[in-house]
Amino acid sequence: MANKLVARKKIATHIARENSRVKNKRSIKKVVVLVIIICMLIAATILLILHFVLNGNSVYPIDIGVYSYEILNKYEHVHDPTIGQQANVGSIIHQRYTTNHPFTQGLLYIDGNTLIESSGLYAVSYLRRFNLKTGSTERFYNITNNYFAEGIALVIEPETYRKFIFVLTYKENTILVFDYNTFELYNTFEHDLVGYGLTSNLDPIHSIQDLRNGKFANYQKLWATSGNEFLYELEIPNNFKNVNKINIINKKKVTCAGFTMKHVNELEYHLQEKTIYANIFMTNLIIEIDISKGSCLKIINLTGLIDHNTHKKSIGRSRESFLNGIAINPVNSKEALPNLLVTGKFWPNLFEIKLVKNSALNAHSVLVEYFKAIKHHH
Repeated sequence: MANKLVARKKIATHIARENSRVKNKRSIKKVVVLVIIICMLIAATILLILHFVLNGNSVYPIDIGVYSYEILNKYEHVHDPTIGQQANVGSIIHQRYTTNHPFTQGLLYIDGNTLIESSGLYAVSYLRRFNLKTGSTERFYNITNNYFAEGIALVIEPETYRKFIFVLTYKENTILVFDYNTFELYNTFEHDLVGYGLTSNLDPIHSIQDLRNGKFANYQKLWATSGNEFLYELEIPNNFKNVNKINIINKKKVTCAGFTMKHVNELEYHLQEKTIYANIFMTNLIIEIDISKGSCLKIINLTGLIDHNTHKKSIGRSRESFLNGIAINPVNSKEALPNLLVTGKFWPNLFEIKLVKNSALNAHSVLVEYFKAIKHHH
């Protein structure tokens, strides 16, 4: 009897140990599975964040700097057609507006003190070259009444290395091609965009010989915007006289801190960083765009700049007097954070501004205001 009891105890103890071992194994398996699941979730989260960051769609704006401005210089912004040399003598434009302040659409430096500017609106559009310090128009071309001038870019004809000015037009699906030196109309190209902004990666202070020696035509680029959320790359024909149409060869959606940036407008290429600065139409914002990804790198908030204009009350009454026009002086284009020359439509002044990091603002809050502005103007 005693032996049976001992045997039963041994069996019970063995069963208990086995049950305990099985339970422990199950617990260990559960812990291992739980750890694996947690690790997978962490890895997936990291990969997701990296994907968003690398593609410019992060809801949490990592490394997107917000900048305000300091005014360094203020210049007169007036076009007087009685002073400059007219390329198309005899051509006049309708005086729909009493102001002589340009309706700026495109703006670019050609040296440290000379700029080319396009002024828009139907029947009053023109292209001009002017001296920044004196404000005087040096040469101009009155664009025919059926065109609304938009953004501009300097482009080299690859076959000849001759320099031209491309002028985008609004709804005419046309780029006007002007001789750089004479301002005479050379040709026109058809394209498939509603025209807003235009820029190229040409350094205006490089000589033609330097460009030829460096085989610049092999990596010359041209970009345009159409008032939506895309940055378009356009083809550059080898010969500008023998081509009637140029095509879109690439496009990138422009995003910033998780927001799709619509109304991307006037453009300016930054030589040092190989990025593009862009006005956002109907807002006080300029963004710097990573061309390869379409994501924004900086947000520049120019709220209040319009109030520094001379006779600000007169432009304040215009519904069209939005900030528009960005130019980087080629003399300081090698700086990572260059000074900008900016203006607006019908603004009496151009402003050279220094960008100042604003740690009190973050990208998300600034872009919330962007959406409010867009909604208000619609």
